[in-house]
Amino acid sequence: MELTNKTKTSDRFGRYYTDSAVARVLVNSMGMKNPRIAIDLGTGNGSLVGEASRHWNITKFVTVDIDDEVSSLFRQSKYSNFTHYTGDALELGLSEKIGVPLGTVDSGLCNPPYIRPKWRQSFGEILEDAGLSAVIPKLSCIHADVLFLAQNLRFLRKGGKLGLILPDGLIAGDRSVKLRQNLTLAHRLERIIELPRGVFSKTDAKAHIVVLSKGEAPSTATQIQRLEISGDLTDSIYVPSDQAGMRLDYSFLSMNKSTDFQDGRTTIRNITEIVMRGIYSSANRKKLNFPVFHSTDFDHKSIEVPSTFILKDVPENFSRNKLAQPGDILISRVGRNLEQKICLVSKGYVVVTDCVLILRVAPHWREKTFYFLTSSKGRAFISAASHGVGAKFITKDALLRLEI
Repeated sequence: MELTNKTKTSDRFGRYYTDSAVARVLVNSMGMKNPRIAIDLGTGNGSLVGEASRHWNITKFVTVDIDDEVSSLFRQSKYSNFTHYTGDALELGLSEKIGVPLGTVDSGLCNPPYIRPKWRQSFGEILEDAGLSAVIPKLSCIHADVLFLAQNLRFLRKGGKLGLILPDGLIAGDRSVKLRQNLTLAHRLERIIELPRGVFSKTDAKAHIVVLSKGEAPSTATQIQRLEISGDLTDSIYVPSDQAGMRLDYSFLSMNKSTDFQDGRTTIRNITEIVMRGIYSSANRKKLNFPVFHSTDFDHKSIEVPSTFILKDVPENFSRNKLAQPGDILISRVGRNLEQKICLVSKGYVVVTDCVLILRVAPHWREKTFYFLTSSKGRAFISAASHGVGAKFITKDALLRLEI
């Protein structure tokens, strides 16, 4: 597989290895007993099939990985019911190479790599076979997680069960609404378990266990939980199937569920006049002859923009509509602790980078909005509303959905 955009903290194939405790939760959450045949595409260190083999002692396991070292791992295995193939798990004709007909597998296990493969025409056929081609905004920019999902769906029989680990963007991101709708309505999306950040070695990438049954009638609701650092699972939240496409991450859902909704509450969208990103990148700002406020410039000791970023004179030919002005709230759009980076423009004008959001609300809502966003509850809401692999980010739409 030819790779681009490989994450620096993963291995050379973009893999984050599954913790044994996570593997145990994934296999248990599938609720299966001795499927006839199970596949693991992109096997990695073998933790998923290793755990499954301790539960399914008469199952035939077929594993595939592009890494020659994985082949050596399975040659040394004490299990006789494993058949391993070294090769590209995303090859269109993989079925013939491994001798497993499409549509015949009882169970799939998968932790896809966090990479974006160089686009191949055959990827379009894999997505089409899996019924996913129409739900992807731009096929040529597709990441491996969706391709591995599609390849697994091709191999599964109707009613076959898939347990896999998907990144936060697919579960909570605005761009994946149609994908979540497809998984909920075309299959039975049974369970989603949010994993704690830091569960994968060398990264705090946020991810989720997803369990679905291929082609089965949708269940009335999807069970949503979170795995705590202690190893315990939270109580469940159930999302009705007719709300397919909404965010399905436990942190966000639990924050909304726990809120005491009282009269007078409103969404930030309803009181917002402007929300926009800055127009300069962090690199370009260094070339300018006036100060530009960036996500690294928030002062945790002050609720206001540092005075060094207040413009004495607005640059010539610069539209004031692109500037933060008195009364605006600045919020970091990206970063591991973005919920801590919120400040107020009390005077003058400020130019910001594209890593900062300018929020301008109706004047009589400003004080209440700023108080909410900087309160412990508000910061928790922002943290829950943000998502992403590695560094978090919050979209304008997610911010506007918050209720104050």
